[in-house]
Amino acid sequence: MTMSSCNRMVSIIMNCYNSERFLKEAIDSIYAQSFNDWEIIFWDNLSTDRSASIAKSYDTKLKYYLADKHTDLGEARNQALSKAKGKYIAFLDCDDMYFPHKLSLQVEFLENNDFALVYSGVIHIKENGETLRKTSPQNNSGYVFSNLLRHYEINMQSVILKKSILDDSGLVFDDYLKYCPDYNLFMQIAAQYNVGVIKEPLVFYRVSSNSLSRHTFDIVSYEMKLTLDKLFTSSPELRKKYKNSVDAAYSKLNYYDAVAMIYKSNFVLARKKLKKIVFKRWEYLTLYLILYLPISQRIILRLLNRY
Repeated sequence: MTMSSCNRMVSIIMNCYNSERFLKEAIDSIYAQSFNDWEIIFWDNLSTDRSASIAKSYDTKLKYYLADKHTDLGEARNQALSKAKGKYIAFLDCDDMYFPHKLSLQVEFLENNDFALVYSGVIHIKENGETLRKTSPQNNSGYVFSNLLRHYEINMQSVILKKSILDDSGLVFDDYLKYCPDYNLFMQIAAQYNVGVIKEPLVFYRVSSNSLSRHTFDIVSYEMKLTLDKLFTSSPELRKKYKNSVDAAYSKLNYYDAVAMIYKSNFVLARKKLKKIVFKRWEYLTLYLILYLPISQRIILRLLNRY
């Protein structure tokens, strides 16, 4: 199950911008893999810290590229992806880590099944490495698009996909998305292909106070709506076939708007957003009622697992 040194079996995309704090742990988790036929495509989005020197301290299996200019995340991911030569593509952000058997298990899974993409469970950790929670996928392997509309559960670090799917379909990350280029791409893949699901956790996902999601949450619903609109404009039959799931996906945009307002401590506007969907799901009703109680923003975000 090996390829030549010029064309590794797995290309691991690492997009970096000022990520020195946990970078060595992340890269070391790749070098600790039981499966060793891989390359790292390290895309430095003009970091000004020690990220470059840390990355360059490794051997030639880590291929370092410096961007000509700083770009949004979607474009940076595409720049890195264009350098990948592997049969399969995996991803690792610079503050997260792989389990030692992550690549071995997923490559075997893809080699023996007809899946375009495989994802797994995740262990969420604090900045100090302490475990916060374990999340296992609810879906089973197969055509999971409708389920993902209702409950999107793909953690990017857990993903490995066939590069041929991207090459044949022309699918790439959206250059203009800052928050969820991964959601945009993976939902387009899930709409067309079967997806593999491994229930056990294969990655550590670090919940950081400096994570991009904390600073861009006000654009979540906007960018997710762009993805949904694109999907159902290009494939209107999907909207008709999965009407209830589509309605649930669009309803959830109000929930994301409400969470953005909670981050800003604007509970009044958060309740207004939730009122539109309050009877769609019991979780929306519960949150709507909680926002009338004398509870701090911090506690509410903890209840939502968004601390």
